[in-house]
Amino acid sequence: MLDKLLEGQKDNLIGMLTSKLGVSDDQAGGFLNKLLPMIEGLLGKGKIDPSALLKGDVSSLKSGLDLDVLGKALGGGKEKAEQGIETVAGPIAEKLNGLDNPMDMLKGVMGGDAEGLLKKGLGKIFG
Repeated sequence: MLDKLLEGQKDNLIGMLTSKLGVSDDQAGGFLNKLLPMIEGLLGKGKIDPSALLKGDVSSLKSGLDLDVLGKALGGGKEKAEQGIETVAGPIAEKLNGLDNPMDMLKGVMGGDAEGLLKKGLGKIFG
């Protein structure tokens, strides 16, 4: 779902990654193709707070993602993965916040107790 949402933004994200990290378009695209499903998986399992994603909080993302796999996609290790996440987290959050109701979109990604997790996330945003 995030992949579809960011489809029009992907070229910009790839450009940001290639510019900041000095990687190829293929490496940047591969990184995004691995990162977005990982984020969806964390959301679906309730392992990250949706409000953190909406704020572009990279600490919550970094702790749950497979940084080795992401780093390899960028031709490096964990440090390269962290740089990649920091590069794209803000623009992804901006895109999500630009939706009419970003929490509804994230609810579609989440499984299990989506309603409870969303209320928890909303409480952190507005509480």
